[in-house]
Amino acid sequence: MASQVSKPARDQTGMAAQHRTDITFGEYLVGIVNIAVAAELDRDRAQGLAVALGKVADALRDMAADLVGDHNIATEVVDQITDLADAAARMKALAERCAFECGVASEGATIAAFSVSAVYGEDVQAMADAGLTHASAAPHHD
Repeated sequence: MASQVSKPARDQTGMAAQHRTDITFGEYLVGIVNIAVAAELDRDRAQGLAVALGKVADALRDMAADLVGDHNIATEVVDQITDLADAAARMKALAERCAFECGVASEGATIAAFSVSAVYGEDVQAMADAGLTHASAAPHHD
């Protein structure tokens, strides 16, 4: 008795499943560019937060100085306001660090996109020169 042979599953490109990649080049580029853009937006937000936290720290220090000099306020209250100013200054430093790291992430994602695009462009040109519509899957190179 003969067993039935089925055709490999094919997608809309007509390529068998074992020959397809998990992600297309276009999907990769969209993904990596989205990472670069999101990191840049996060950098901008973190920079804005750092500026605002600096203003809060300054205002709290001014308030503490004013309360100590011109009003009869318990030193415990002034100390707590000073502690808040110190905390805001620490948060400002963290926001500045976050902004820097987001800039690094954005730059890294941009470099990766351009680098992969350049290398893949060579592959696309080689496929075109050979009259191929698809690159072969990695297992075919072993």
